[in-house]
Amino acid sequence: MESLNPGTRSTLGGVMLGGGALMALYWALYLGGIVDLGQSDPVVAAFESAFLLADTLLAALLLIAGWTLLSKRPSGPYVMTVAAAMSLYLGLLDFVFYSRHGLFDSPGGTALFELLLIATCVLGGGACLGVGWKLLAGGRS
Repeated sequence: MESLNPGTRSTLGGVMLGGGALMALYWALYLGGIVDLGQSDPVVAAFESAFLLADTLLAALLLIAGWTLLSKRPSGPYVMTVAAAMSLYLGLLDFVFYSRHGLFDSPGGTALFELLLIATCVLGGGACLGVGWKLLAGGRS
């Protein structure tokens, strides 16, 4: 397995830490009632309740990945790849769910915040998954 150069390692570590912090901020806003994604709809409320557990795991993985990358631990690329794959999957699942339930039909602050979060999960997850996959397959970063 190739190792990351220091600049790439620092960037990816920062991205992972930032992603974990963004997930924590999102759920703090959600649980505090500041962000309302239509919890009055029982289907949306059930989906969000289930996502809390998945997103908590994702936030933990992102924070661990950031820490392992920044502390130059050999497990960094492995944890990063798992966190990136989970981020990509959950972002796509979130987008499909909210698209089918019409959240994006009338763009407002909540819809734009959710779209920003989804875009971050999908684009960041896809990019980090690609880098992690290359590292684990022995390619150059």
